Amino acid sequence: MRKSYICVLFYLHQMKIALLIICAGFIFGAQAQKKKPKDNPTWFNLEIKGGGGTSLFTNHNISGDKQINMYNFGFYPVFGVGFGSHITNSLAVQIEKNWNTLGQKYTYKNGLPDKTYKLKTSDLGIFVRGTGDGGGYVGVGFKMSNVSNSSISDSTFFFRRKLNFVHFELGGPLWQNNMFDVNLNIRFGYCINDMVNNKLFEPGAYTVYPSHAGTYPLTLQAMIGFNWHIGYFATSNCKHKGFLLFTN
Repeated sequence: MRKSYICVLFYLHQMKIALLIICAGFIFGAQAQKKKPKDNPTWFNLEIKGGGGTSLFTNHNISGDKQINMYNFGFYPVFGVGFGSHITNSLAVQIEKNWNTLGQKYTYKNGLPDKTYKLKTSDLGIFVRGTGDGGGYVGVGFKMSNVSNSSISDSTFFFRRKLNFVHFELGGPLWQNNMFDVNLNIRFGYCINDMVNNKLFEPGAYTVYPSHAGTYPLTLQAMIGFNWHIGYFATSNCKHKGFLLFTN
């Protein structure tokens, strides 16, 4: 069991280093963004995004089972839409709707048939971001996921229909002007509730363990987003308020 935990910690450590190196290049290497009006800093954006991700179903019983190889990572598509508001030049909030797949494959040293689970989810999340002058950001978020179906017909019964994730994210522009930007977004997520709703079932196991251990997915996603900076609210010299579109 200790060896399995060391493998997980090593994987997470390597993943953290890779994320920091990749994202630092985009965040600090981005060109300076044109300032929005200082007297009306709140502006709005629409975004479409797509990419890929991987997941790991963490479970103490399974990671300690010497007959199971659980470190098999598959990559699955993820895409979504978002609506955001830059409240100030350094603070932004975004609401997103995403469609995602959670997947995990198990192989066995004793020759038993492999098991692969794929759970399709529909997600609704909110993210709070600290932003810089160059357009880079660091954020935290909360996401509610509805499990729509499973690749194994008789396994859906054992998984919860609703999962809750907390996320940490990094991002920055690959290209931008005052109206549009194309950005890279990398997210690390952790499911805070047990994804299994049947205490006699644990994914990957052919036998029942003496006691139940919760299964908490970890996720890693990389997405490319296309952002349209819509506009902002402003007040004219004659005190009339209105919504102005960015035009250049």
